[in-house]
Amino acid sequence: MQITLRLIGLIGLVLFGTVFALTFGVPERIEASAKGFIKNQIEQEVREKAAVVTESSLAQKAKSLADKLGYQESQLKQDIENNLPEKIASIMANMCGYDCEKKKQLADSIKSSYLAKLQNLNVAQVNLSELVKGKYVEIVKNLKADLRIFTLSNASMFLLLLFISILKPQAIKQLYVPGMLLFVATLISTSIYVFGQDWFYTIIYNDHMGIAYLIYIGMIFSFLLDIVLNKCRVTSFILDLLSHVFSGIGEVSPC
Repeated sequence: MQITLRLIGLIGLVLFGTVFALTFGVPERIEASAKGFIKNQIEQEVREKAAVVTESSLAQKAKSLADKLGYQESQLKQDIENNLPEKIASIMANMCGYDCEKKKQLADSIKSSYLAKLQNLNVAQVNLSELVKGKYVEIVKNLKADLRIFTLSNASMFLLLLFISILKPQAIKQLYVPGMLLFVATLISTSIYVFGQDWFYTIIYNDHMGIAYLIYIGMIFSFLLDIVLNKCRVTSFILDLLSHVFSGIGEVSPC
């Protein structure tokens, strides 16, 4: 049992630790694997941003300011209505990796024009190309931040699992509770990524799902705290209840 549990901890630590390191060391690989998700997310956010200009009071204000900024509202609407996915794909194809020098120059340009306009007007006072490039940089940056939080939190839990299994070998049976919860989460995450990368990135990028997963990780952390600081009392109690259903668990006592 000890070897199996420690193998789970070591494999999980290596897996999530490696992906976390890749987001810094080879970020273009993460970006490349998320191309489909990024494209769909850009299309969704571009349409939402463009819809803002059709709202009554805001539209009037935006229109009065648009002429001063040289904004061609009709052109943007026409671009969005006509083959938007293909245009986004074409713009993305001409862009290099997020971390390359060309992208850094683009980010500076966007900061002084696109983002400033959005902050001042709360509406897309830009052409489609600027809008897509701006959304591309924004989404890639946010996605990498979310992925780093996801992988770091998982790697940390597996490290704690491995460390506690060495520190408290008498609690191996209780450690199977957080160990199995981590294993199930890893199995589900890996399956979603392998069979549908876009689904995986959508879940990672979704704020509500992210909060739910952090609560799940928090529950696992609570079991680990119980084992270290509370002599496994809560975990042992849960295992005792389960032992009445699954006879293979056997008697479990606090450690």
